[in-house]
Amino acid sequence: MTVAQQLRQEGRQEGRQEGRQEGRQEGQLSTLHEAVLEALKIRFKRVPAGLREAIQSIDSSKKLHGLHRAAITSPTLDAFADTL
Repeated sequence: MTVAQQLRQEGRQEGRQEGRQEGRQEGQLSTLHEAVLEALKIRFKRVPAGLREAIQSIDSSKKLHGLHRAAITSPTLDAFADTL
């Protein structure tokens, strides 16, 4: 195998690894979005569209973990919305 072929092979492998990692991160965010929304549905029986969109636009797992906690502990939907 030539040096050029080895470099192409390494590039493909790195690309696959990066793709898998991005896929896992997207999956984790999707799961967290759903967990927050489900907690709100259970707790408050509804999730207004604007609030749903705001939650789904968040791309930080740390923020979503905090929102999940807030969805469970907030006394009202308005109090939860204030945590956004």
